[in-house]
Amino acid sequence: MSNKALKGYQNIFAQTSVESARPENLIALVFEKLLDHLLTAEKQMQAGELAIEPLDKALDIFKIGLMPALDFEKGGEIAANLGRLYDWSIRTILKARIAKDPAMIREVYDVLLPVNDAWHTLLTDHVPA
Repeated sequence: MSNKALKGYQNIFAQTSVESARPENLIALVFEKLLDHLLTAEKQMQAGELAIEPLDKALDIFKIGLMPALDFEKGGEIAANLGRLYDWSIRTILKARIAKDPAMIREVYDVLLPVNDAWHTLLTDHVPA
């Protein structure tokens, strides 16, 4: 199978996986990508690189994916707390970019990891019958 055909199958799989996923599964997928981008950025910064692409992708995930998904009416205090956490994460990532400080990226990662774990726990505890 050619690389072009393989990439086509991968794109179809990814698209159908996303289209058929429940909203909570999508948030879990988004969090996984966010954490991946943060780890990549941290490694690139440790190597003396600017980590522009992974940091831009992480910021986009917050601004386009996670923040708009918050429902402050239904989510109440949890949504408000997540909003504050996302705001803090964005500010810290921007500060880390300016300071070229991978430790600040690690701090964001370490704070978000329990949220990611909570999403996965929620999903495995509430699998529909």
